[in-house]
Amino acid sequence: MNRAILIPSVLILLLLTLDFSNRLILESTKADNDFNQKSLKAMPLPLLSESTRQTLEQVYKKYSQPVQNTQVAEKGLSAAEQAEQNGELISVFAGDYELKLKAVITTNEPYVLIEQKNINDDNTQLVKYGDMQTVHGYSLKVLSNTEVELTKGQQKITLIMYQRG
Repeated sequence: MNRAILIPSVLILLLLTLDFSNRLILESTKADNDFNQKSLKAMPLPLLSESTRQTLEQVYKKYSQPVQNTQVAEKGLSAAEQAEQNGELISVFAGDYELKLKAVITTNEPYVLIEQKNINDDNTQLVKYGDMQTVHGYSLKVLSNTEVELTKGQQKITLIMYQRG
């Protein structure tokens, strides 16, 4: 074999062996560390002077006081706005509830699953309603496997499961 190839190959192999032994053999590192419980000493934290403490309290005082929100967010819709709901909707507000159609099951007697979310306490429940049943004052009629019709007087709402593309 050529000496020009043999000598650098042996040197590289020797360097790789040294590197492997230094990095991957953990026995040598156990003796070098000084993390024994006896060598660790608890150090006390530095105390602030009274003037520094007062300065810090003054700077952060505005963050410790609760922020008073003057605007009250109105949840849901007013009764007048609820009466104006018409057409195809993904969600309908009825009283203190937001109604969303989750499933239409077509059997001999079709029924629907409607998610009712109380807008006051964010409590959500899934309720089963049959065809031609009353839902919060609305008369329910199953139209297809993705939509139902809610009617109350002149108000006609088509509650759909998802927005059409």
